[in-house]
Amino acid sequence: MFTFVLALLALSPIVAAQTQTESGANCDLSVSVRSGDERSIDAPFQVEVHSARGLLATVHIFGAEPAQFHVQNGKTYSLRVTGNGFETVTTAYFEINPLEMIHTEIVHVKPESQKNGESPSGSLTISVSEMNIPKKASAEMNKGLEAYSKGDMEKAAAHFEKAIAEYPRYARAYDKLGAIAMKSSDRAKARELFGKSIQADEAFLPAYVDLARLDLQDQDYAESESLLGKALALNPSMVEATALLATTEFANKEYDKALADVQRTHGLANHEQFAEVHIMAGKVLAVQNRRAAAIEQFQLFLIEKPDSAQGESVRKTLASLEAGQQP
Repeated sequence: MFTFVLALLALSPIVAAQTQTESGANCDLSVSVRSGDERSIDAPFQVEVHSARGLLATVHIFGAEPAQFHVQNGKTYSLRVTGNGFETVTTAYFEINPLEMIHTEIVHVKPESQKNGESPSGSLTISVSEMNIPKKASAEMNKGLEAYSKGDMEKAAAHFEKAIAEYPRYARAYDKLGAIAMKSSDRAKARELFGKSIQADEAFLPAYVDLARLDLQDQDYAESESLLGKALALNPSMVEATALLATTEFANKEYDKALADVQRTHGLANHEQFAEVHIMAGKVLAVQNRRAAAIEQFQLFLIEKPDSAQGESVRKTLASLEAGQQP
């Protein structure tokens, strides 16, 4: 299972907007993020949908693209929207009519207040180039993201290329082209495009993570760790980079460092989406005969992803440990 989890994290899909599904879902929930004057914002955001039981799903979006969820009608939900440089917004609970098949919500955000010229906490992940995108380039990016979310990679690539033609420093466009290359299993082209993304904008962090994931898959652990270290130097609160760093360290048998980075991951916002790191930590701790610590890690995984397909296997491992047996 340890190898499987390692591969799962290493092969995490590179996506912008994702469709998340709730068990028994029968309603499409679409969430858009806007400024106070109803304009779309050319910046990345994380959108969470919560029920009374807690977090249901998380989606990462950019600009005008909506976050899409599958939920149940006749129930109540709330939304939480975060973005570096913007104040976090948690909405009041809203009810979806039992007859609704499509429901739309708009969440308004505003820039995070700054004192004495200081940057917002956690370090900015929106670089200067991301804040000065020409309107034509931004429009092409939004069209590309819409096509990407619908699975039309050819159309998406055409729009991303037009965005670059309008704005050669558009690091996100190179990164999205790299993601499309990965979907076509053209790893050499993907590597080249992720590299161009970093060249275009050294502060565009997703490209570091995407390139580091390629290096992890190629077992170039030193280079993967180096790239992730650069990303985390710019934003120590980047949970995806921290979780991937722990995964790389596990693969490289740097167990003490990996266990420390699992703890760092667990302390960051929205860490639940990377709960698989707890499985890796639990397996290592079990081998080290640190039974109580291993049990704690497996329990954390089940708390954070109770409905995971891996849940049954983890519960069996946990039962063996609690019975004093070696899993």
